[in-house]
Amino acid sequence: MNIMKKYKKKFNMFKAIIGKDDPIILEIGAHFGEDSMRFAEAFPKATIHCFEPDPRCIEIFKKHVKNDRIKLHEIALSSVEGELEFYQSYNDQESETPEKYDWISDEDYKDLKLGNSGSSSLKKGYDKNLKETIRVKALTYDKWAETNNINNVDLAWIDVQGAEKEVLDGMSNKIKHIKLMWIEFGELQYEGALTREETIKYMKSRGFKTIEHFSSKGSSGDLLFKRLD
Repeated sequence: MNIMKKYKKKFNMFKAIIGKDDPIILEIGAHFGEDSMRFAEAFPKATIHCFEPDPRCIEIFKKHVKNDRIKLHEIALSSVEGELEFYQSYNDQESETPEKYDWISDEDYKDLKLGNSGSSSLKKGYDKNLKETIRVKALTYDKWAETNNINNVDLAWIDVQGAEKEVLDGMSNKIKHIKLMWIEFGELQYEGALTREETIKYMKSRGFKTIEHFSSKGSSGDLLFKRLD
């Protein structure tokens, strides 16, 4: 399995920015674990904590991610604790495994209804979902970090399809222990999703500056933030 494929440049960027072999990384919205495996390859001594509530993705994650440094937490991070409604995205036109997921069998991709599953969210708005919603367990990051004795994080990667603000709101106290944050923005089909400008303003209010050189400039994409010392 060549998990890096076309992603080597991106993960070399993270290596240069983080500057150590043994970072603590949070991947919030881990999907199938594809980026978790890339982080593990890029950082040979990293510990990667992954958060994913979708049972379809969890099944694939457990089947293919075989690395003791990658820790899967079968929960959603949000601003509240308890059970939340979750919208599982699915496009029935995607029955064959895309090339970027060629390590997943066609049988699994079809039987588990994985087509376009990466658009699943705690937020309403996406127009291609399974008919019935499910309930998933949610915690705030503060509660999770306290329970797991996590005090210092080198990078938090947040890709949760429009629910980024809720994740950030759940970092009320522990956010000061996170050095870098990579946050998706502009998924405006989801209710309450933040624009680029709103994300920058929010993060500035929480003590972070934008690293423009490594951030997307358009109406959607990803922003890199660094905590101000």
